[in-house]
Amino acid sequence: MRVAIVHYHLDPGGVTCVIERASCALTVSGVPHVILSSGWCVFPQASRFTGLSHRVIPALGYLTTPGLQSATELTKTLRLAAIDALGAPPDIWHFHNHSLGKNCLMPEVISQLAEENERLILQIHDLAEQGRPANYPLIAHYQKLYPFSSRIHYAFLNSRDLNCFIAAGLPPENATLLPNPIPHSTSAPLGDFAVEPLLFAPMRGIRRKNIGELVLLAMLAPVGTRVAISRAPENREALPIYQNWQRFANKHHLAIGFGVADHFSPKPGAATDFDSWVRHATHFVTTSVSEGFGLTFLEAVARGKPLIGRNLTHITADHAQHGIQAGRLYDAILIPIEWVDITILRDHLTLDLQRDYRLYRRPLTGNPVGAALAAMINNGLVDFGNLPEPLQQGVIERLADPSQRAIPLMKSGDITQPAIEWLATVLPERHPTATPDQLTPYSAETYQKSITALYWQLLNAPISALRHVPPAAILAAHLRPEDFHFLLSSLRSDSAPKRAFRAVIFDIYGTLLIASPGGVTSDPFIDPVLREILRQFGHTPPVSPSTELHAAVLRHHAAAGVPFPEIDLRTLWREILEIEAGNDITPLVQALEGAWHPVKPMPGAENFIQRLARSGISLGLLSNAQCNTLPSLGPIADLFAPELTLLSYQHRIAKPSPELFTILTDRLAGRGITPAETLYIGNDPLQDILPAASAGFRTVLFIGHSCSLRPGDSTPDFTIRDWQELHALL
Repeated sequence: MRVAIVHYHLDPGGVTCVIERASCALTVSGVPHVILSSGWCVFPQASRFTGLSHRVIPALGYLTTPGLQSATELTKTLRLAAIDALGAPPDIWHFHNHSLGKNCLMPEVISQLAEENERLILQIHDLAEQGRPANYPLIAHYQKLYPFSSRIHYAFLNSRDLNCFIAAGLPPENATLLPNPIPHSTSAPLGDFAVEPLLFAPMRGIRRKNIGELVLLAMLAPVGTRVAISRAPENREALPIYQNWQRFANKHHLAIGFGVADHFSPKPGAATDFDSWVRHATHFVTTSVSEGFGLTFLEAVARGKPLIGRNLTHITADHAQHGIQAGRLYDAILIPIEWVDITILRDHLTLDLQRDYRLYRRPLTGNPVGAALAAMINNGLVDFGNLPEPLQQGVIERLADPSQRAIPLMKSGDITQPAIEWLATVLPERHPTATPDQLTPYSAETYQKSITALYWQLLNAPISALRHVPPAAILAAHLRPEDFHFLLSSLRSDSAPKRAFRAVIFDIYGTLLIASPGGVTSDPFIDPVLREILRQFGHTPPVSPSTELHAAVLRHHAAAGVPFPEIDLRTLWREILEIEAGNDITPLVQALEGAWHPVKPMPGAENFIQRLARSGISLGLLSNAQCNTLPSLGPIADLFAPELTLLSYQHRIAKPSPELFTILTDRLAGRGITPAETLYIGNDPLQDILPAASAGFRTVLFIGHSCSLRPGDSTPDFTIRDWQELHALL
């Protein structure tokens, strides 16, 4: 029996580890085999491949267009390379992730081999249909993506994926659960229970690993706790998000290290390599929102480390079948929906769902945004882990106030408790919840028996009719709005043509909306109106609502302890009306503000923004505002990028605080845009132009309406009286 193992590459990562261990298992079993990939192995343990048969085929690498080589030519090249290494054609072809959408030739190669009755193992690690929308266009037109016959067998890492394919039409006899082998650990734990917690995340900091949640844990953990991420991502699209979190954590002085392996030491005098970090870690930690196998769960057991973090039930359910409890895990970190603002959340959902469905080549019918939103929110709470990065950062910024840190709740099964209490309970636990001797089902010996038995079974299989699992059925099983996850959605790409200005950020009041200057004051003339509105909403009004609100504002500002504080009006009205936290009073505040501080659209602004949005320029908002502000903008509110929308009440600071412009700079960096490529447009020299210019933004002072004019001296880059002037400029 001769075997050819095929993968796109042998770069460091999970699939390379599996191929390495499979090769070792076949070597022990005496099975001749060759590994075919696009490049030489750069795995840290590359010496293990010494003496193993390996051939480099460049066309196996990531490929979006066919170029000079066709699928037929690649199939021929694979055959010749295998014959050269094995002395004869392989009896079995073992392909990894053939349908992931990384190489446009691969599905056709599989189809050709299947039609020629070759024996195939198609091992599924990850799916383009499951949280990889950017990959899907490369495989969208293949109707023969998932062939099966008596000579084609599928291997899955978890029962969820196996059952999904069986439900879609794959016969159970063509499917095998083949979990990855877990090597015996060579690094024993230090066993020092006196040291302060060091939570080690053995992962690359890619988006689906949920870096923000690690930052949140660093914020909520007891004093002295350290968190460390082993490596930075190699994917250039993932790197900006990683770097943004690194800047964010540094800005808030959080004890979390990024890319520590081979760069930093876990303690003075210790080595910097990965194994040193493992040995000195008191815990492994995982916050990932999606895994095919979940190596960290079982590697923690093998290494003798207690594991804490986010539970992935499709992974841990398989472990439980073998009596393994891999760690002390939570199901969700719940925070009040008010902390993220449902309007902004809905905007994020709308844009991300539209983009994902477009990539998946499916129409966005019905009310998918409503279905996704309803699935996310439960009793006024939302899971932190399923928020886009800008909203995650907004939550963590709230927690900079120690008085807020008891509010996030850790949900574990039927038990819910403050996250800070949960962390204080689990971090002193230094004993793992499982022992290495329980890992027999995942041992190298068990894997060796399973894979060789699978090969022999396939070797003796007769020829049968070729059939196919409908690709649409696999996609439909994963593309459900109620299962939507932000961290599994497509990354935004900046497709705008290169121009002097790639983003335009607007102030709102006096710029996009006509509004009288001023804020909350004691106003006896408006009190009767406010009282009537409060009664209509079922509340008993105070004698002077405006005076009560003004006093509450002054009280909270005095207690804020920061320059330029901003308070959410909903918080103040709850306090005045003695309303329990968790009750959404957004409609009440919108009604009160609509009566007290009415606004009108700035003439020409709507048409200008609609034209600007069609040009591909990124649009955003940075303004002193409350929860009623975005609805006041009408239909153009949907044209501003949610992550570039910074409203003062969300961050509890107001202009002219430089902090808001620093946050905006980080958000723009996620799109690869610098302040120098960004225009900030406002009507206030002191609150808009000066702080924006100080942060490096180009500035425009709008003076197109009598209500726009504000006192103060500044030197904007441009001054405009009419939106047409700005349109010509851009």
